[in-house]
Amino acid sequence: MSNDPIVIQHSASGAKCIAYPYGATITSFETSEKHQVLFVSQLAKRDGSKAIRGGIPLVFPQFGQPNKDMPQHGFLRCNYWTPGKIFDNESEAGCEFSLDLKNVIHGRGSDGKWSLDSSQQSGLNVTVTLVVKITSNTLSTTCHFTNTGNIPFEYQTLFHTYYKVHGSTALQPDCCNVQGFKGYQVYDQITKEHLVQDEERIIIDREVDRIYTPPASVNNANVTISTGSDRSKVSMNAFAKMDGKDIPVSCVVWNPFVDKAKAMADFGDDEYHEMICIEPGILSGKDVMEVGQRVEFTQIISVLDQV
Repeated sequence: MSNDPIVIQHSASGAKCIAYPYGATITSFETSEKHQVLFVSQLAKRDGSKAIRGGIPLVFPQFGQPNKDMPQHGFLRCNYWTPGKIFDNESEAGCEFSLDLKNVIHGRGSDGKWSLDSSQQSGLNVTVTLVVKITSNTLSTTCHFTNTGNIPFEYQTLFHTYYKVHGSTALQPDCCNVQGFKGYQVYDQITKEHLVQDEERIIIDREVDRIYTPPASVNNANVTISTGSDRSKVSMNAFAKMDGKDIPVSCVVWNPFVDKAKAMADFGDDEYHEMICIEPGILSGKDVMEVGQRVEFTQIISVLDQV
């Protein structure tokens, strides 16, 4: 199957987005002012041999690899999706991508309940669509999941978004930081500590891999990210619903720093200076999609006026 890039152009503003059928991974979003929002490693594979390192890979049905029989982060990012027709009008441009579990051939594992034989016997099935929309300064991604089988299943899902940090300044706190998680519960996946975020800013001064869980009164993730020496900023708003009812959205903040960057074959040794991942998701590991239920999960990235 072809993995030729799909270009979504908003004629009215000149904004442009590029996505690949493999993983339905968005690898570029340029605003009408030609400002690049997303980071992709120079060593990323775009030939369908592995998930693309950068942009917005999609995570489902697991975050990380709790099920060792399935690849890390599940199978959405390592299968070919079917793109629909590109639309382009005065207000926005976009495209819809679709994936059915019956057509997933990579990454379902061989022993778990998601494996081909097991899911066919058990009646497990899910249909997924990704709707991508752009305006002059906004990129919106919405994943729709529908349990089209006849058994419920637990799931996790996430937009693994890599932001470009301009000027390679990810380690400079005034150039790269995240605000909006004060008061969140924090689980540090490196130190295994449980904390509370009591500082307004999150900065990168070491390897960072933390899950931020919102207070009980908060459902949406809504943060501001400083993205470089050009004083650029983006806002990220993410929200999810199951059959119209709000689902709390957690968020991962990640930067591999020195040692982990060197250990990744598809990531440059020094590229940790050029990126920060802010990854909204439904991450409890206890969320269940009942038969016939539909989950709608949206991330909206807006480039703010540069200071």
